[in-house]
Amino acid sequence: MFLEAMIKVGQNAQRLTTDEILKVIWSDPFVQDYIVELNTNQQLKQGKLGNGGDMPEAGESWLNFKKAVKGADNFPSDKVNLFFSGEFFDTFDIEVLNNGFLIVANTAIYGRDFQTIYGFDILGLNEENLQKLINFIREDYQEELARRLLEM
Repeated sequence: MFLEAMIKVGQNAQRLTTDEILKVIWSDPFVQDYIVELNTNQQLKQGKLGNGGDMPEAGESWLNFKKAVKGADNFPSDKVNLFFSGEFFDTFDIEVLNNGFLIVANTAIYGRDFQTIYGFDILGLNEENLQKLINFIREDYQEELARRLLEM
């Protein structure tokens, strides 16, 4: 009986892929919310990009456009504020792929694409936040791995 169980664990291990386990984890709405939190509140609000760099300042013409769109007299005059109304951050979502995930958002929510202003790295996690994500999912990963290995 013990030997049969060990053989089954070995067979399960041969069939198992990391991508399968991670796909289950990335599909968890709680994990997806955390990824969005990392990208928006812990990264973009700090002026950081997914490539580890700082967000460049937007041009004055874009600042004037943004002020006109929002009609905000108290809008910061030194740079465009991506979280002024919350509308932009509300568009963030996670697309689960077979080999990972993709952070998606309506980057053209105000008629001009933020990715052309700030670059494609406004969507994505920098190294610091990737490490936070790894730490966040570690226990879930270990539990899912054990569950799949012990399936009979």
